[in-house]
Amino acid sequence: MIINEECYMLEDGKISNLQFICAFVLSRLMLTMTYLSYFKAPPFNQDLWLSALLSAPMHILLMLPAYFLAKRFRNMSAVQSAEVILGPAGKLVSALFVWFFIHRTATILREFGEFFTAILYPETPILVFIGLTALFAAYAVKNGIETICRIAQIALPVILFSVLLIMALLVKVFDLRCILPVLEDGIAPVIYGAFVISSRTGMILAIPMLIPYINIPGKLKNYLIIGLIILSFYFCIIVLLTAGVFGVEQAKIIDFPFFYAVQLISVGDFLERIDVLFVAIWISGMFVHASIHYYLAVLGTAQFLKLQDYRPILLPMGIIIVSLSILQSENMVALNKFLSYKVYTWYVLFFTVILPSFLLLAAVIRKKGADSR
Repeated sequence: MIINEECYMLEDGKISNLQFICAFVLSRLMLTMTYLSYFKAPPFNQDLWLSALLSAPMHILLMLPAYFLAKRFRNMSAVQSAEVILGPAGKLVSALFVWFFIHRTATILREFGEFFTAILYPETPILVFIGLTALFAAYAVKNGIETICRIAQIALPVILFSVLLIMALLVKVFDLRCILPVLEDGIAPVIYGAFVISSRTGMILAIPMLIPYINIPGKLKNYLIIGLIILSFYFCIIVLLTAGVFGVEQAKIIDFPFFYAVQLISVGDFLERIDVLFVAIWISGMFVHASIHYYLAVLGTAQFLKLQDYRPILLPMGIIIVSLSILQSENMVALNKFLSYKVYTWYVLFFTVILPSFLLLAAVIRKKGADSR
């Protein structure tokens, strides 16, 4: 089957493999730095850092269906390829993908707003933060995926260095006893914990969505592996620091444990309140995180509706996302119930693993895609 690329591209922007993986890693890392909900998930003890390390191979395993779907349809996004594979029935799958990106963007904005209202500005309505973030993200989306990924390429090294600096500054308050003993309940809970960490990576679906815009897609595999290794390493650092500072049981009941750990940093009388710097860095990372999902939402919607340009729907899409962000949960308690490992794990897996697996299997059976030529 020969695909006419020009019929499916909605913009001229191209990104490199490095830019894509920077956006991927940055997007996945930001919410971990903020909420660190893994303490409330398996293995429920100090072995969580082992689960973080094992998340790299688990990520690779869960990513395979989306990766091979992208490889088979390099000139199409997942929204477009669903209709090619399934015909008219593919509209339903495409609509599910679009919903996922819209809902993910709304959830990210809500998490952004909850952080600000809980930590920094409790008297300010959460709508202010959600609306402003959506507005700035919309401007980035208007400029295209190339702009968003360039920002990610600049921001990621700064954030990675900052985490290493925080690690060095927290060593003096780190208690090794808080992460002992190792494998207290055996290896099975640790493996399950790695599965939970990996399954929450909604950015997996960005692979078959953005594959047409990557300039050398054949080399993406190597970059993905390197990116996942970096992610698991930093997951491990963040978990170790937080557990070593607060202990596992206390970390479970704190909404933003890594942020509070950063607040403890004090070097003499000249280096204090480093959490202000953390917030500034966090805002830049969350901006990229929100922008790339906003982009995927409008891109997917435009492709679903077969529009020639996605920019005309930026404003109405923003209104929908902001409204959904406010309405989806009454408060942070309700939001955390949805984001718990018992719910969110399987919700994300349905879109990132089950649907791509179904499409890939159908494509092979029906001999659709580049491999069938």
